[in-house]
Amino acid sequence: MIAYLVSNNGKLKADSGLLVYSDYLGNITKFIPNKVSQFVIIGKIELTGSAINTIMNHKIFVNFIHRNGKFNGKLIFDDSKNTFLRHKQHQIYDDYECSLSLAKDIVRGKIHNELFFAQRILRNLNNKDELLVSVHQIKKCLDRSNCVNNISELRGIEGEAAKAYFRVFGCNFKINWTKFVERSKNPPLNEINSVLSFLYTLLAIRIDSLIISNGLDDSIGTLHALSYGRKSLIFDLIEEYRTPIADTLTCSLFNLGTLKKEDFRTGEKYEDIEIDEAEKLLQVDDDVKAGVYLTEIGMKKVATAFEKKIRDQHFYPELNKTLEYDKIFNQQIILYKSVISGNRNHYLPMVIK
Repeated sequence: MIAYLVSNNGKLKADSGLLVYSDYLGNITKFIPNKVSQFVIIGKIELTGSAINTIMNHKIFVNFIHRNGKFNGKLIFDDSKNTFLRHKQHQIYDDYECSLSLAKDIVRGKIHNELFFAQRILRNLNNKDELLVSVHQIKKCLDRSNCVNNISELRGIEGEAAKAYFRVFGCNFKINWTKFVERSKNPPLNEINSVLSFLYTLLAIRIDSLIISNGLDDSIGTLHALSYGRKSLIFDLIEEYRTPIADTLTCSLFNLGTLKKEDFRTGEKYEDIEIDEAEKLLQVDDDVKAGVYLTEIGMKKVATAFEKKIRDQHFYPELNKTLEYDKIFNQQIILYKSVISGNRNHYLPMVIK
């Protein structure tokens, strides 16, 4: 069970063997510790010492998200004991051909899913001529991704495909109180970008918990280069899920009227920027735009819809049966491990058909 706690004035404590959450309205929710696999805490919620002790004893993953929807941090237990697996990750990263092969597998999966959804959007639109160019560009990027000889070029192709894809994606909204022109983040500049960013964060923390559970180092990827503090493997392994889960869900939340204008708020210009960075910006840039963020109610709506979405069934060819997306996440990480360990030659990303 994944439990979401969304509040800016709540408390989680331990009482009589249970974890007890109370919010500022006096609502109380009780959790049996061994039934909870992960807490996602959004906003400023107090964790008492007894709650932390209970969480640690049961090794419950806890992720902290800022009220603007960005990942803040997590509670970490013992590091993975599988040092041999992590060593293999470093060896793969240092082997350029192996790294390129893995990165190409990931990018092909991502672009395939973008192309599939873009084509589906196109079928439901009347004015198609301009968007046909974008869909054709995505197709060309998919073809080119099979032929590249270096990761830098591959990243460029992935970026080209994403730009073309989002031009089509933005035409899939049937509401008149907001619109999607281009992908914006840090900060998200409209409601649609706000939801995309929040869903990508939820995807990332779910994948991260499975990466850690499977003994992998979440900092060592291939498509996303090593960088100080960057969790490159998380970014690699969420690529195949962005479109079929986060992007499609975003469209549904708006088009079906689940999200309303009042589920969003406009934040301060520097709300999602580190303090030292904000001070620099304040000195040189007065044109930084304020971000648009989900309210507490909006976040609860999106988190609930996300949990429902990943319970959807999808055919999984590796096991020749239908699985929930949540189960596929773990199976794909097991598959990735088998490539790292040398038991398979290629990683097969999850693709939608």
